[in-house]
Amino acid sequence: MTKICVEVLKAQYGDCIFVNIVYGGQEYTIMIDGGLDATYQERRRRQTGPLQEKLEKLKLAGKHIDLLIITHVDYDHIGGVLKWFETDFPEDGFVRRIWINDDVKIADPSDLDNSAVHEVSLLKLLDEHHVTYENLIVAGKEAKFAWGKIYVLAPNTADHNKIAAKVATNLDNKENTNYKKSIKELVSEGWTADGVTPENDASIAILLHTKDGENDLFLGDANIDTVITSIDGLKDFEKPLHCMWVKLAHHGSKNNFKSDFLKFVNGENYIFSSNGDYYGHPDKEVVAELIDKTNATLWFNYEERGKSMITKQDQIDYPDVMDRIKGIG
Repeated sequence: MTKICVEVLKAQYGDCIFVNIVYGGQEYTIMIDGGLDATYQERRRRQTGPLQEKLEKLKLAGKHIDLLIITHVDYDHIGGVLKWFETDFPEDGFVRRIWINDDVKIADPSDLDNSAVHEVSLLKLLDEHHVTYENLIVAGKEAKFAWGKIYVLAPNTADHNKIAAKVATNLDNKENTNYKKSIKELVSEGWTADGVTPENDASIAILLHTKDGENDLFLGDANIDTVITSIDGLKDFEKPLHCMWVKLAHHGSKNNFKSDFLKFVNGENYIFSSNGDYYGHPDKEVVAELIDKTNATLWFNYEERGKSMITKQDQIDYPDVMDRIKGIG
């Protein structure tokens, strides 16, 4: 029997997720992204962050990280790992395996410009400490473990090879005005997605599949079309794919979600990882689709963020809506 526990750290508007798998009397720990630098340690006062606290607990318990996945170069995913490695580079054997895509091209004629300064800094640290890592993590890759398999769903080769330098943005503390609209309004209106950045297109997304048959999706900031295409192409899986946990792409952004996704995935639990700062995530359009079209539970690592978008009209239209929104940590 396989037991899986998902822990989503409070990483402000970033992602930092731990997946603990117990199988055959053994524990396996997967860490996905590290959030912002403050997720590890607050800059000015060097105050301990939730990631540093989590890692200290693992060390004191004599545990380790079996696989560290850095989905892509955006700072709200890589920042905490970089801060950790700069401040307290892990001892040999604490991190057993690392997945991170770098500047190596994959049989594709297009140019690759993966020069994001933060990833370069991290890769240099790994090199200085003679730590190896696995790259070329793209759709179609499979990795076997004692407890089951990981299927990589994204990025595709073309998007992997189009990673560009980070695009400057001025979206500081953006307000999400659609929180004031009702779920039924948003469902009836539909929406048009904006473009997805090259960095997000190149994000790693995985399907975790245990030998007991449990499926869990961790989508990073991946392109939803790439994810759907990969799920549709999976062999020996019934569709829609029944999943216990689905960590939604890009903190529940409407640009990384579409209604068609629900034709391919039937999730019992959907995870939103964001406090809403900076980009105003998650978008209520995504919450509306899930509340209206599924019976799933919606989990927020900042529970108040999820409940703040539920209007009085929503509570009339969907009497159980507040019960379906819960906190995860």
